[in-house]
Amino acid sequence: MHASPCPCCDQARALHAHLVAGDVDGAIEAGLMAFRSCACADDTAAQVMQAQHRLRAAWDARERYRQRQARLARRAAERDARRLKVAEVADSVQASRPALPTGAAAILARAKAKAAERMKP
Repeated sequence: MHASPCPCCDQARALHAHLVAGDVDGAIEAGLMAFRSCACADDTAAQVMQAQHRLRAAWDARERYRQRQARLARRAAERDARRLKVAEVADSVQASRPALPTGAAAILARAKAKAAERMKP
């Protein structure tokens, strides 16, 4: 192993070792997301940067998915609330509305009264 030119390269090699071992959590704890490549960086630093970009893209996608799910849930709740409100209004309108319009009810009442008079002896 050769002497490293700078601390950045040492960190790149340490992060690369975590990544090669499949220890993404260890790489994150070791500073993967804060890693910045230096001017003397080699292929190892480039691989670390690629892993950093893939992880950031995955986190961003997960956040967009969570926001979308929250937005869809909110819209569904609003839609259900509107449906419930419309149903409640329709029920109250039907309950308060007479079975017949006022004019028809008056005609029916007069017809019943005439029929009752005819039935008397």
